[in-house]
Amino acid sequence: MRISTPMFNQDAVNGILSEEQQLAQTQAQLASGKSINSPADNPVGEVQLLQLNTVNAQNQQYISNGQSANTNLTLEGQALSTSTTTLQSIRDLVVQANSGTNNASDLRDIATQITQLESQLQATANSQNAQGQFLFAGFSSNTQPFVRGPTGAISYLGDSGTTSVAINGGTSVQTGDAGSSVFMNIPTGNGTFNTAATATNTGTGTIDGGTVQNAAAFIPQQYTITFTTATSYNVTDALGNPVLTNVPYDPAKGGEITFNGIEVGVTGAPASGDTFTVTPSTKGSIFDTLDNLVKSLNTAGTGSAANAKLASSLGASLQNIDQALNQVSNVSASVGARIDLISSVATSVNTNKTTVSEQVSNISDLDFAKASTQYSQELVALQAAEQSYAAINGLSLFKFLPVG
Repeated sequence: MRISTPMFNQDAVNGILSEEQQLAQTQAQLASGKSINSPADNPVGEVQLLQLNTVNAQNQQYISNGQSANTNLTLEGQALSTSTTTLQSIRDLVVQANSGTNNASDLRDIATQITQLESQLQATANSQNAQGQFLFAGFSSNTQPFVRGPTGAISYLGDSGTTSVAINGGTSVQTGDAGSSVFMNIPTGNGTFNTAATATNTGTGTIDGGTVQNAAAFIPQQYTITFTTATSYNVTDALGNPVLTNVPYDPAKGGEITFNGIEVGVTGAPASGDTFTVTPSTKGSIFDTLDNLVKSLNTAGTGSAANAKLASSLGASLQNIDQALNQVSNVSASVGARIDLISSVATSVNTNKTTVSEQVSNISDLDFAKASTQYSQELVALQAAEQSYAAINGLSLFKFLPVG
């Protein structure tokens, strides 16, 4: 095979260019600290890096989601704690009002205090986060959820929606609770039924909140306890059918009235014709309960019969407040559980993120000692190739021909 001078020159130049390219690649690696700066550096490694970086981006999103949810839930937990304190203060005032030692002025003073506490509760229910979004408005986070309308009642203007975010590949967490599930849809009475004294009663009898003795035996409908005399009563159902008939009652001792799986206590001295009702529990707003409570205190009459009516009303209010406290407590427990879940999952996600980052480092981080040695070797090889080419390129037979 005949090797021409142009071929020799081209091969030499190609070799020098290859050495320069390799040297430039090593220089780029030393400058970036990475062994892979382009797919050409390591095609297989580049694919692995893309996959690992995608996983890490997901992990970072999960961490950010968890931090955001934790912030919102912490704020909600604080608001719920404040609500509990406010409701407990109101409850204490109701117990004070129900002591039987207050005159009309005292009751109005208590009503004023409860009104102020209700305003505090409304303000807490309208709590906002740092972005100005309302914590208890559901999806309508830019709308103030609890507003007192023209009728005087506090209405809920939010919705029942709740937002959830992913905190790892298989777990999502609810970031808040709608105000309707915290302050509005609260079971009334004891959660199964309500008791009440009829407003037209003339005696001093009062009825307590009652208890469920056998839930399976309770038939949800209205029952009426009618005192046919001061010492006997009947119980009828919603259709007027008798449930109990001519049961004796001792005004000096009071008594427990038991029927259809429930028990209610009547005390005091009901007058003939006085009635008490037992109705299935419904859902109500704590704000409606407090408004009705304030109205009862401000309009309380004087005398034994008026005191008995007030006592029955205050007893019903206490039950509703206790239901509200229980509901807020349940939501608080749920919030705490979600915060714990976020913390637990975040630990796992951070561990995974660290592992993936180590894998990325193993693939892409440069071994500076090895690269520096390689750079020196490549530089020497390039210089040698350039010097050799310059020396050989200068050779010619014409230099060996005699002159003249």
